[in-house]
Formats: sequence, structure tokens, C-alpha cells
Amino acid sequence: MRKPAFIIGGSSAAGTSFLSSVLVQHPEIFLPRQMRPEPHYFYKSWEYEKGFDYYLEKWFSGANESHIAVGERSSSYLFGGKTVADRISQDLPNLKLIFVLRNPVERTWANYRYTTLEGLESLSFQEALETEKERIEQQAGIWAEIQPHNYTGRGFYGSQLREFLSVFSREQILVLKSEDLRVRLEESLKSVYDFLAVDSDIRHEVLPPDFTSLTVKDPLLQTDLRSYFGDRFDLIVETLREGNSPSGLSQNVEYRQKLELLRFNVSGEKEEMPSESRHYLEELFAADIRKLSEVTGLNFSSWVR
Repeated sequence: MRKPAFIIGGSSAAGTSFLSSVLVQHPEIFLPRQMRPEPHYFYKSWEYEKGFDYYLEKWFSGANESHIAVGERSSSYLFGGKTVADRISQDLPNLKLIFVLRNPVERTWANYRYTTLEGLESLSFQEALETEKERIEQQAGIWAEIQPHNYTGRGFYGSQLREFLSVFSREQILVLKSEDLRVRLEESLKSVYDFLAVDSDIRHEVLPPDFTSLTVKDPLLQTDLRSYFGDRFDLIVETLREGNSPSGLSQNVEYRQKLELLRFNVSGEKEEMPSESRHYLEELFAADIRKLSEVTGLNFSSWVR
């Protein structure tokens, strides 16, 4: 069984889905075709307890000798800090890690918008920020690990990368800015291919669409609809994000009415972050952004106003 040689380890809401959708097209790279849910093996304790052989069999059984670089994507790993870093280094000490980082202020807002779209958030953004610490402390069971309402915690990259650098060398870690994936894609991809030691002359004729989260008009209604649709909710939302109609998923009159409610509760117009929240987040992340520059040797000054 092939072991992974690399992992795209985060951050969430930063472009890891887009990057992995591009890399999976490379003939010398293997990534699991199933992109959702992500493995999260080294992050979720209940997955990690199943053992390393389980992990290899479930996610890498399709890899063969033609694949020079075998890997996976789990956007939770960077957030997992020291615990995840130690778990990975114990099983895969020679692993290469790719982290895609987005301005933490913008990432926090995108994270909130996605969580709201998923029907897991009923508060306004400012209310969610003000009650974040209290809500995290109240979470129990698997939610205490997943922490869906920990919006800012996932943006302290400097502290999190320092934990990984305590067990991995700097040469094993590639850091990309999400904005570079948008404006300097070919250059970014070349750096990834060189890092993975695969053919860097590949040209991608068709790039995957970069779907952004839809804007939710009524978060409370969205949570009610998630409860109604249950396991099918994620599929319906994904259909809407792709710009398609979920009408083909209709089952009965009530179901169709609920689908219409959901369809009209989202909008393609991107909502601007409240200025009060932006100012709070800029102050919150300023020190860690400076730490990030020190840890990586890269320039992130454009993230600080």
C-alpha cells in the first residue's frame, strides 16, 4: 500500500479545494477522487483511533506506480497545531506539507459565510465574534473537536506553523498565498510541482470553477432547513453553489416548497463584511501576521493595514 508523500494541510476557506482540483489532473500526482468529506484522519480523534492501516486502505488504495507524488487534502490539519503535527510526524516523518494561507481577516469572514450557508450558524457575524469564546467552551463531544463556531482560531497561522516547524524542517513545508493562486496561478503551480518533484511543464487547459459561498438572507431559516433536509442538505447546497437548480431532487409537494424556500434564502451577491468586524479582526490578527513573516521568511505585510 502506498503511503502519502504530501498533504495539503490547510487552511480552510483559503483555496485548498481549488488547488487539489487542479493537482488531481496531473498524471504523476495521486489524490483521492472523493474530495468531500476530506480525510481529517490526523485531526479527528475518532478517525485516528481506527489506525494507520485503515487510513492507507481507505484513501490511497487507488494509487499505483505511475504516481510519483501520492497525497491528500485535509484543511483542518494546520488548525490542529501541535497535536496534529506530532501525529503526522510519527507516521510520516518525511512528509511534505503544503499550506495555502488567506488573509486571516478575509478568511474569517469567508468561514462564517460558509458555516451560515451550511445551516450551522444563526447569529450575525458580529454576534458570532462577540460570543465566540463562550460558544467554544460550551461545545461538547465531536463538536468540541470540530469547533464550527471557532472562526478566528483558524487564522493564527504564525502560531500554528511554529508548532509544525517544531517537528518538520522548513524544507518540508511549502507555504502559498491564496491570492497568488488567483493572480499568479502558473507560477504557484510550478512551485508546487517542483516541491513535489513532478513534471512542472504540465499545462492545464481547463481549470475547475472557483465556487464561493452564497449569501444567506435569513440564517435562522437556513438552520431550520438543514434540520428538515437532514443528510441531503449538503448535496442541495452544493447544487445551488454550482449554479444549478435542485428541482430534480424533489420528492413531494412539501419537499418542493422547502426547496423553493432554500433557493430564495440564498443570493449570489457577495455581502460585504461589516466595518466594525473588520476593524476588530485587523487588530486581533496583526501580531500573528508579523509572527508568520518571521516563521516563514515570507512577506505578509500586505495583510496588515
